[in-house]
Amino acid sequence: MYSHPLIDAVFNNLKPFLTHIPCRFLLACSGGADSTALLLAFHQLQTRLHCRLTAVTVNHNIRSAEESAADSAFVAELCSRLEPPVPCVIAEIPAGEVARYAKERNRGMEDAARTLRYRLFEETAASVGADYIVTAHNRSDVYETALMRLFQGGSTASLSVMPTRRGRYLRPLITVERSDIEVFLRQQGIVWREDSTNAEDTYLRNRIRHYLVPALAATFGGWRTGLDKTLQRIALDRSFCEESLATARETFTGMADNASSVADAANWEQCKYGALVIAADFFDSLHPALRLRVLEQGCRRLGIGTRVPLGILLRLSSKLTAVPEILKGAGQETAAASDISETTLIVPEKQADAYSKIAAAGALRLERRGNRILLFDSTAYLTLYNQKSYILTIPQCGEYAYPLGQLVVYHTADGIFVRDSEDKSNGVGPFTLPISVRSRRGSDRIQMKSGNLKEVKKILNEWQVDSLARELLPIIIEDTCIRRRTRIRALYGSFLGYKNWFVEEQ
Repeated sequence: MYSHPLIDAVFNNLKPFLTHIPCRFLLACSGGADSTALLLAFHQLQTRLHCRLTAVTVNHNIRSAEESAADSAFVAELCSRLEPPVPCVIAEIPAGEVARYAKERNRGMEDAARTLRYRLFEETAASVGADYIVTAHNRSDVYETALMRLFQGGSTASLSVMPTRRGRYLRPLITVERSDIEVFLRQQGIVWREDSTNAEDTYLRNRIRHYLVPALAATFGGWRTGLDKTLQRIALDRSFCEESLATARETFTGMADNASSVADAANWEQCKYGALVIAADFFDSLHPALRLRVLEQGCRRLGIGTRVPLGILLRLSSKLTAVPEILKGAGQETAAASDISETTLIVPEKQADAYSKIAAAGALRLERRGNRILLFDSTAYLTLYNQKSYILTIPQCGEYAYPLGQLVVYHTADGIFVRDSEDKSNGVGPFTLPISVRSRRGSDRIQMKSGNLKEVKKILNEWQVDSLARELLPIIIEDTCIRRRTRIRALYGSFLGYKNWFVEEQ
């Protein structure tokens, strides 16, 4: 059996993951040097590994039709010449889809192509019953990626040592340099395809490969060894953060009165509106470094990916600062002093003595609602807040659906009160049934303590209510005849992190 250091490296990197026999692999092959070498090495190892191999090549349709078709044909022909032949699947992304996706998600073409390519990998793996998906990432890719992320402000995850395994994805060439890969192919007498875009300096990775790496080699010959050590140190720090976060979660869950409740969740949980929710008390208790990690985890859950710029995550995290005060509306406290941990509000960016609860940056929005923090991507957020106006007629106590969730109308010794089902703070009231709850109208005015009327719009401006959130903030009217402007009894803002404005009976 033919042996070579590259083939031995592939075998040693794969061996720990052969949990059952036979194992089925899907190998991603573009026709380039890296994936071609991996295909040849894998083919020679099939018997030794007791595995079954299928290749997949993806036509992104972002280059000329001739070049893309030639790459796919090269891979298919190479697979057919091997003995025994390797089954090959040619997957295709429709023309223009990469550009459309990049524009829709505000991403670069390279990043968009990668996302769509991996979707096809998953679909193909499911169709052929593959246990693992194998990619040709090599040691040179590790260095290039680390350099990119270093100057982009990447997370510790992106700067850590790239593992041999990530979920069902395996990287058996991760310990092999690109130069050694090309030597292996020349020894085999195998030519490979060169992607014309690899020569373009439009892409950041190409600029790093063509200019920065040669400059580093010329000025500091041992830079790779030094970078390896730095990445190992980062990996250790990352491991410590992960352990610290796990401990914090265990501690918080153990202290929670009802750990199964969404409001007490120390992990991101799916909720309505297409958002994720986590306990505000848990988030607030974390060191900023761990808050960032929690946000990164939320981004992955939302499908935004791990490449959200660090600056965005920092802005989101820093805006969510607890305020140790009780805010008062026009005649009513938001909550009792003992309940302040459950009604924490947020310091806005612009004005320290006004209060907001929405942090937004890039594709993400973070909201504090009662004792919960919600994380949206921009699409889900706009879907929620671009709803049409609403009105609810409430003749009796009970629960009523409105765009932000469920309103609870309940009776106490002091009268009828209204709160959101997820809001643990005291509700707003008392009222006399029937009442109406609706969205804001441009002509709305509400009575002040002096007896004069004030435009609701001005009040929301003073509170610095988000331009979208103000359209859903509930207006409570103590009469089904909603045209009587002076009958507006309350603005229910506490659930969204603002004041409640309540008009006492004269």
